[in-house]
Amino acid sequence: MQKEEKVVVVLLLMALGSLAVASWGLGDFEPAPEKVAIVAEGTVGSIQTTAGDHLIIRLHSSEMPIFVSQDSGAELLAGRIAKGDRVRAKGEIAWYGGRREIAVQRAADVEVL
Repeated sequence: MQKEEKVVVVLLLMALGSLAVASWGLGDFEPAPEKVAIVAEGTVGSIQTTAGDHLIIRLHSSEMPIFVSQDSGAELLAGRIAKGDRVRAKGEIAWYGGRREIAVQRAADVEVL
């Protein structure tokens, strides 16, 4: 093996080692999932306001909570919806804390039936 070939092999091994350390240190990289639209309908089991003034609505019929951000009209919805109401929510599947949730883009996407 000539000197140039040895240098290329060493550089290749260094690059692979760097990638291995980055993968171990930062975790596995996953591509961003496509946005998936979803509609959930059911009876409100609980309504919770978070410390950031966001709203989390849980339906009896769905394991995924409905998340309404402050910017999307959480305060407006909090005054309009009560536990026991039947609602329909349109949103996108999002991930928070390793769990799926339905992220609503605007208050009008949650309607009381």
